[in-house]
Amino acid sequence: MAYFEQLVLNGLLMGAIYALAAVAYTLVYGVVKMVNFAFGELFMLGGFLTATLMLDKVTLFGTDIAMPGLGFGTAAALAMAMVAALGGLIDQVAYKPLRSAPRLAPLITSIAVSVVLQSLAQAAWGPGSMLFPAMPFEHVPAIPLGPDLLIEGTEWVVMLAALLAMLGVHLFVHRTPMGSAMRAAAIDPMAASLVGIPVNRVIGAAFMIGSALAALAGLLYAQTFQFTSATMGFLPGLKALTAAVLGGIGSVPGAALGGLLLGLIESLAAGYLPEGAVYQDVVSFVLLILLLLFRPQGLLGKKEMNSAAPGSLTSGRGLQPGRVMAAVLGGFDRLFTTPALQKPQARLLLLGAAIALGFVVRSDYWLGIFVMVLIYGLLATGLNVVVGFAGLLDLGFVAFWAIGAYFTSILFIDVIQQGWGLDTSAWWWLLYPNLLVGGLVAGLAAMLIGYPTLRVRGDYLAIMTLGFGEIIRIVATNWVSFTNGPMGLRGIPSPQWFGWVLDTPRSQYFFALALAVLLILFVSRLARSYVGRAWVALREDEHAAEAMGISGTRYKLMAYACSGFVGGVVGVFFAHFMRFISPANFTLFENILILLLVVLGGLGTLAGPFLGAAVWLLFLQLSMHIPLVTQFPELRFALLGILLIVLVLYRPDGLAGKARSRLTMG
Repeated sequence: MAYFEQLVLNGLLMGAIYALAAVAYTLVYGVVKMVNFAFGELFMLGGFLTATLMLDKVTLFGTDIAMPGLGFGTAAALAMAMVAALGGLIDQVAYKPLRSAPRLAPLITSIAVSVVLQSLAQAAWGPGSMLFPAMPFEHVPAIPLGPDLLIEGTEWVVMLAALLAMLGVHLFVHRTPMGSAMRAAAIDPMAASLVGIPVNRVIGAAFMIGSALAALAGLLYAQTFQFTSATMGFLPGLKALTAAVLGGIGSVPGAALGGLLLGLIESLAAGYLPEGAVYQDVVSFVLLILLLLFRPQGLLGKKEMNSAAPGSLTSGRGLQPGRVMAAVLGGFDRLFTTPALQKPQARLLLLGAAIALGFVVRSDYWLGIFVMVLIYGLLATGLNVVVGFAGLLDLGFVAFWAIGAYFTSILFIDVIQQGWGLDTSAWWWLLYPNLLVGGLVAGLAAMLIGYPTLRVRGDYLAIMTLGFGEIIRIVATNWVSFTNGPMGLRGIPSPQWFGWVLDTPRSQYFFALALAVLLILFVSRLARSYVGRAWVALREDEHAAEAMGISGTRYKLMAYACSGFVGGVVGVFFAHFMRFISPANFTLFENILILLLVVLGGLGTLAGPFLGAAVWLLFLQLSMHIPLVTQFPELRFALLGILLIVLVLYRPDGLAGKARSRLTMG
């Protein structure tokens, strides 16, 4: 019995932290209806700032700096205040201008803010972990709960602190004038403003309070596990979102209940299920998906999140740009509205220039960069089918990329080489049917995964697809006998063509270019067909499209299948190009990055994904010539995140946004 009780105690400890983090999540969502993906970074900063203020000296940006060496309580309070101020600043700069923008704009901006904060933290404190200075509650007496069960001082203090914080938030929301204003703004911002409630100020206060709670959850987590790192907020952030949805996002008591339940379920799964310790995260995401299928509003929540506004992913105007930015954006507009570029001769000329580039460029390094531009451009094209054309926000696309890559790798390495003991070079021709079969397998998987998501919309859809993507990654990480786990699969043969090994950057560039031409022709024909028009109609107004006889279920599944097919084909080539794959290639961050490329280039366009990939990869290379970036390479991603925030603020349609109207109306 003591074993069960210990599991329950462990679950309550983690559940208290999850609950506190979920309350922070749901407080912001309840007021502004926004899933804040930067939450994990605010969580992380709470731990880092507390640990830093407790030290006598710390190394920041490579320089030793004297610190005050404060006690835990003072340092924690200051860290919460600093993160709260940062949350308010982020809201004013990045989120406030997007109050009336389509839902995708603030979501993408929050992702960009997450990238900026994580990159700055890596540059400041380093990419590794930092030990927490001391156990601040090591002298707090333990509480015996039985002959074989003891709750340590650190554990009960953490649970008590989380409980008091959640109780304080509940009382604040229901017993104070500001809390009443928050509830009024959450119900109807327009009506609240008409009766004199300063809605923007209320939303800013919600962001500050939510940020402070995120910092508190982060510092409690850091002192519990005795470490901090720039990436430590990623998984707790996902768990907080899961807990908030489980309890009912928008409901403070629901978020607290969801966090406690999630902690208990994970702890019991780890203790009793076979290999439960490695698959407890899968249990969490399976629970999330089942809940979204059968009760999307959660245990105590409401259904309003399961909706999507017409044109919510592509429509909307940005802020008025300044003279310099207007000139730059105007140049892109003129480029994509030039009638000459729409003629077939122009496309042939562009293809000829791409072919000539492969002969002219002598640097193998730059040819490798161009191959990656084509790979990420194709991945963004696959995601663009679902997000840009069909209007379905998918955060699990990397699963299809992974399926294609693992399909061909397992066939060549596990079956042909290790199972049959044959030389893989003699079976070089299998790569070419693998491109088709891998794409079809991934497309079938996309339909199977996509079908359950048809019952959900809006933010729920994004969260559910995120759960599917994470399940695939976790299974690939832990199914060692099949995927070789984190060590990955090595020695995947390079592409060949009748004895000619395509193992040079130049030959691989031409292979990738040929693959890109075929897949672009495939996607463009679909996009300009009746199927593509049906996708666009569903994207712009699903109810009106279905009233006109367009089957939402049929065409959404076709979008998922097409997207998965492209991802699977690219995955097959990617595996043979890299000659090594592992679950680290297919993380949520990669999915977010691909989504950012689609938004950067232009949702619902054919040129946008490649333009976004080119801007991203070339920017990462050229920015290394900036002196500060040379010293701290992580700042490249911070600069890229800032660039994306500016673009979403001033050009939410993307750089190639002007190409969309002809595609949808031509």
